[in-house]
Amino acid sequence: AFRFTIVQQPIRARMCGSSDKDWRPLSPPTVIKLELFDIDGNRVIENSFMQHLVVHTTLWNESKEEELTVVELPHNTNSKRISAAAKSRKRGVTHFGQLKHEPGLEIENNLLGDYSATSMIVDDETGQRGCFFVFPNLSIRLEGRYKLRFTLIKLPEMQQPALMAPKCVASAFSDAFDVYSIKTFPGMIESTALSRALAQQGLKIPIRNTQDN
Repeated sequence: AFRFTIVQQPIRARMCGSSDKDWRPLSPPTVIKLELFDIDGNRVIENSFMQHLVVHTTLWNESKEEELTVVELPHNTNSKRISAAAKSRKRGVTHFGQLKHEPGLEIENNLLGDYSATSMIVDDETGQRGCFFVFPNLSIRLEGRYKLRFTLIKLPEMQQPALMAPKCVASAFSDAFDVYSIKTFPGMIESTALSRALAQQGLKIPIRNTQDN
């Protein structure tokens, strides 16, 4: 048996530009924990199994009815006009080849950053060893209220690559969070104890001591 839990939820972010120099990561970074249990209900860590796991994320609206990882925006929309462009977005999907854009609209990534995370066996803020998946640099271009969907995927083992396809094992939606315009953004969340504990073990997580813009 296993338990797939979002142990650190995203709360807010400032909308970002298209350049990687203008990314504004979600605060705090999302952290997911995978717990495995033996037949007696005891928690176990199996490195041989966990090393074949990845978690992939997509972006959705608050009602979980529309995927917004990729959106259609008016041609030549820049970061300064992206708030107004949000009103003109059509739809977002990540099924390659199925999104046909209309004249005057361009397909753009609304979710930026690393969409996938591999398993990390590290200690949490209490010193308990566990399997975690961390998403430290997810950024969003359009202001609004969203949820992230995280899917746990088991990759085929090297010994039998032709006999196994990647398998979706579990999925979970985050709590709803807000992405603000530059003028309305209230500031980043102070770094949590969990973020600090993971950063101290070498994970690349941005650490903040106070709320600032």
